[in-house]
Amino acid sequence: MRKYFVTGFYLLIVGGLLLLGGFIMGGNKTVVWNHGFKVVQKIDETYPLDNFKNVYVEGKNTNVTFRLGDRYKIRIDGEKGSEPSYKIKNNTLTVTGQDRKNHVGVDLLDDNNVTITIPMNKSLDNVNVRLAEGNIKINDVTIDNFIKSAKDLDYDSNVYMNDATINNIEKMNLYDAKLTMKNSKISNANLVASAYSEIMVTGSTILKSSFNLDESKMSIKQSNLDTLKSLNNHSKISISKTTLMNHNDFRMFGAGHFVGSGISVEGMNLTSEHGYVRYFDKKYGNTYQNKVDANNLLMVKTTKAPITIK
Repeated sequence: MRKYFVTGFYLLIVGGLLLLGGFIMGGNKTVVWNHGFKVVQKIDETYPLDNFKNVYVEGKNTNVTFRLGDRYKIRIDGEKGSEPSYKIKNNTLTVTGQDRKNHVGVDLLDDNNVTITIPMNKSLDNVNVRLAEGNIKINDVTIDNFIKSAKDLDYDSNVYMNDATINNIEKMNLYDAKLTMKNSKISNANLVASAYSEIMVTGSTILKSSFNLDESKMSIKQSNLDTLKSLNNHSKISISKTTLMNHNDFRMFGAGHFVGSGISVEGMNLTSEHGYVRYFDKKYGNTYQNKVDANNLLMVKTTKAPITIK
């Protein structure tokens, strides 16, 4: 028995070294069991599509990119045997990610990638994405209605927007995930971020939206805020070099902080019940007010979190 154990142990070591060598040399990276050990093959195919106006995506271990191009098409890059499937029906493109099966030991293969391309003069009416353990990228595309939720509560997907326009976000849930916006515009957005999520906004516009944060962070730089309402619990908010239009209202509970730097706004109404308000180099106790009747007003009210404007 000991002889077989030792032999098996050495074979395991040799197999691990061979697998590591194959990985370093750029070979396939996943081994599965299917009536014996087999190395997974990869696919990278692009398929033309009929016209569509709506997209529904659901799955796990799948990255989805929306982009503009010359025509409607879909590219699938990933693991053969668990590649996402797709179909078009009633003007809707449905993409379904497949679970990986029979994986044993080492799994170093990247997630499956789906790239959805629409013509440069077209937009999308409705996009509904329900993913776990993946990324959502929206590049240059205009979407009328967008919904994003997690497939599994404990495993969420990140969202990256670049030069994107989304007119209505009925629901966007972030659970220990990231939202990054660059040079984009979103309107009528209902966003809920929790479990150490992070929102990073640069060079973008947020209009008539509601952001709720729980134990999360939000950083907004060189952007425009117009009628944003934000309810926050144990969260940190930083706004810098940003123009605030109409009423922007931030309510904060528990620990955390609110920091505004180089912001452009007519009036301010700042209150921290059990913390303090610092306006540039001076502390004003629990309250600082200036032109509270202004059309463009920043309102911040906290329980414990300090408020700093500089």
